[in-house]
Amino acid sequence: MAKVDEFKELVSQYCDVAAEDITDDMRFRDDLGFTSLSFMTFLGELEDLLDVELDQDKVLEVHTVGEALEMLETIKGE
Repeated sequence: MAKVDEFKELVSQYCDVAAEDITDDMRFRDDLGFTSLSFMTFLGELEDLLDVELDQDKVLEVHTVGEALEMLETIKGE
């Protein structure tokens, strides 16, 4: 799925992990080293990249790459 690859490529720009090494169970803060600011900046870029608007309340519940991908799938399905 090309969108997953784009997503992981964007994630890799904010951490020291290569896109191909990012797994669904990785946590943004603990495993990838995201700060609150870098996560919010990432979300802004993600909205632009995928042309979606993210619900900030739902975003606060996202902790892993897999959870983020699931959330994006539900948004794209709406």
